[in-house]
Amino acid sequence: MRTEDAMTAEVVELLRTLIRNACVNDGTDASGHEIRSADTLEAYLSGVGLAMERYTAAPGRVSLVTRIDGRDRRAPTLLLLGHTDMVPADGRGWRHDPFAADVDDGVVWGRGAIDMLNLTTTMAVACRRLAAGAFRPAGTLIVAAVADEEANGAGGAWSCGAPPATARCRSERTMRW
Repeated sequence: MRTEDAMTAEVVELLRTLIRNACVNDGTDASGHEIRSADTLEAYLSGVGLAMERYTAAPGRVSLVTRIDGRDRRAPTLLLLGHTDMVPADGRGWRHDPFAADVDDGVVWGRGAIDMLNLTTTMAVACRRLAAGAFRPAGTLIVAAVADEEANGAGGAWSCGAPPATARCRSERTMRW
């Protein structure tokens, strides 16, 4: 199998698993269960020397942060940020079960496939492959998969102020108007 085909298969399989985890966030404290996807991502990212930290804002509301330390402490840090929760879906009007993660004609179908598990997955796969290849960027690369983005963002925001400092966030304007 060609390298790009293997990487595509890796992305598809991880994406399907995250969809099937069904981390549905309806805005209540008892919803989300992002721990399922944090566990999945942690297991996937293990074994290649990545530093990983978990942040638990509330029971079951777990965010995962991983990093590849840069060569130069003065170089800018790049944060790739995704989320692991999804809005509810009852299945009406869906051609496929929203949580089955069916592949139909080369397309993965499911709740969260577009917002934003596809990006969370590709960032995790890229990070793992870079780490496995002993890649060392100039600045630190951080990949964060946060809980509780869909309803109010409190869980993800909580991790920005939680120790240790690796998850502390600073917002910067990236576009000028």
